[in-house]
Amino acid sequence: MRFFQVLEERNTAMNRISARRQARNDDRENSNLFVYGAVVALLVFIGALLYFYAVDRRGEGPAREGTPPAVQQPAPAQSAPPVTSDAPSK
Repeated sequence: MRFFQVLEERNTAMNRISARRQARNDDRENSNLFVYGAVVALLVFIGALLYFYAVDRRGEGPAREGTPPAVQQPAPAQSAPPVTSDAPSK
């Protein structure tokens, strides 16, 4: 009976040590995952900035507020009035 009691105490001690070791590993994994996520977010942000810069340089981006909208040019004036069909022809 004493043997099983000693074995159970030893097993409990090993479980506590294993639980501490597992908690340390979990903390390490969580911090590694946080760093990985932060690096990926930073790379996506830098990529978006570069994309918008490239689009702006090509002139495909939205118009800036300081630039006036495109103005339509009036059609050229005709020198002679159009011929109407009401006039008698000779």
